[in-house]
Amino acid sequence: MLLIASAFHAIAQDNLSLAYSYYNNKEYDKASYLFEELFEKTKSRSYFNYYINCLIFTEQFDKAEKIAKKQAAASKSDPCYRIILGSVYKQRQQLDKAYSEFDAAINSIRADRNSIIQATNMFVSIRDTEYAEKTLVKGRELTGEDFNTELFSVYANSRNFKMMATTGLDIVEADASQIFTVENMFQYYINNDINDEFYDILRKTLLQRIQQQPSTQLSEMMIWLLVQKKNFKSAIIQAKALDKRLNESGQRLIAIGDHALQSKDYAAAADAFKYVLEKGKDCPYHQRATFGTLTSMYEQIDKGMITDIDQIKYLESQYAATFSEFGYNSKTVPEIKNYARIEAFFLNKPDSARSIIARALSAQGVNYSVKAALNLQLGDIQLYEGDVWDALMTYAKVENDNKQNEFGDEAKFRKARVAYYTGNFKWAASQLDVLKAATTKLVANDAMELSLLISDNAERENSVVGDTTAMIAENDASSPDLRIYARADMYRHQNLLDRASQSLDSIIKFHKTSPLVDEAYFMKAQVALLQQNYDSAASFFKTVADTYSYDILADKACYNYARLAETHLSDSVSAKEYYMRILTDYPGSVYAVEARERYRALEGI
Repeated sequence: MLLIASAFHAIAQDNLSLAYSYYNNKEYDKASYLFEELFEKTKSRSYFNYYINCLIFTEQFDKAEKIAKKQAAASKSDPCYRIILGSVYKQRQQLDKAYSEFDAAINSIRADRNSIIQATNMFVSIRDTEYAEKTLVKGRELTGEDFNTELFSVYANSRNFKMMATTGLDIVEADASQIFTVENMFQYYINNDINDEFYDILRKTLLQRIQQQPSTQLSEMMIWLLVQKKNFKSAIIQAKALDKRLNESGQRLIAIGDHALQSKDYAAAADAFKYVLEKGKDCPYHQRATFGTLTSMYEQIDKGMITDIDQIKYLESQYAATFSEFGYNSKTVPEIKNYARIEAFFLNKPDSARSIIARALSAQGVNYSVKAALNLQLGDIQLYEGDVWDALMTYAKVENDNKQNEFGDEAKFRKARVAYYTGNFKWAASQLDVLKAATTKLVANDAMELSLLISDNAERENSVVGDTTAMIAENDASSPDLRIYARADMYRHQNLLDRASQSLDSIIKFHKTSPLVDEAYFMKAQVALLQQNYDSAASFFKTVADTYSYDILADKACYNYARLAETHLSDSVSAKEYYMRILTDYPGSVYAVEARERYRALEGI
């Protein structure tokens, strides 16, 4: 008997899979027979619904009406069958009959949560959100439950943004612990609403609620909402007011400062961290605010946004004071690395930088990953000093000590990059071929990019498809343009920007037929940006975009030129032109999505 039952079960499962397959392939005649059979055997409403849909799709309306009417009469305790009957009338455009059945279905609902939810879902499945809402309102009257979460889903289905906002806020006001759940519910629609329609409605609705009946939860949600759209200035104002009202320690400001720092809004980050610092050293977030302030200024210097030597020296003094207060330990490694980089690359104090690294390496609690990160920084400093051999030895030690993790891959890549800098292209290519399969995506991508640069521009004598090493000439002394470009690249990484620019000029002037000319212009633009020479940077990016529109850097140049035109040159016409060029000429570009957003913003769409 057990074997027979198992056999029947297997046959039923096969029929079900076949029925769904026919249905999904729109073979409704074949699916209809199977779903009818499945319903007769199981009395499952789900199979009945599919059966009726098959009849409707094949325009067998009379049969569908007759069967649905019979089943509704036989299952009076289940309102869903009346909804199915109503859907048949609706398909026949017999709206009075349809609404009569829908109303009757709602009136027959019992004070039972499951029954109410099932009826709601049935209305949603036939795309009648108005009656789905009526069902939940009726359920609220019968049970005393609010059904707000279900109402939110119904409003979301109909894109009723006003009621979505209202219902979501109702949930929070009824139960403050649901704030994160509601924020997650809102998050999807904020991120996927191209025109910001939902965001604007939610912001206005939330503001009205706060004005009518202020609460901590609603204020928190307003801060969260402003951060979603990177309106950090307004978020900070709200957070300060809430912090003072609740006599808090600045935790909200730290969180906003971190978000602003990540989004490169350095002014907002500094404002948030400053507020916390003003609470004094007894504040539990004093150290985080201190390091946030230092990082904000460091990143601006590293990106060339701050070039004044006095400001750089001021940051140096702040680092010295900070480490005097907090010490050198494993928890302060990112700041230690930044401090050392400022000393070496911006103040030309490599001895001081190496001393900072040494102190950090000798501190307590320094594990293998911290040591690896610090030694990679030490290798960079040695390379800056011109100690190529010492740098290679340092990188080699990190690689040898970290063969099974990302630090080993990073050290191997830096060794390959040194070989590239010094013109040893064949050896660099052999290392990069291995690193293309690195587990760390960033290293693999960097290796691929550098490998392509070398293989595309070094002399080819023994070309073998797929093997970069074989594509590099035995005589690395060839390819003088690549050797000059590599040297310029090294100068750029060493922050020797004038030397980098001069080297690139020699490619543009004396190697005019080199395939590296567009790369040279592009790197000159990057150097000009670091020097805050925005007019020159824009000119170089535009040259690449216009003259070398067929090459690999064209879309990137278009995007960078458009951003400069928009943000620094006050030329919205050119910005829109080059954003649009990305969309029309390079639709597969990684910059296409942002270009579309920026274009729409400039057009006010």
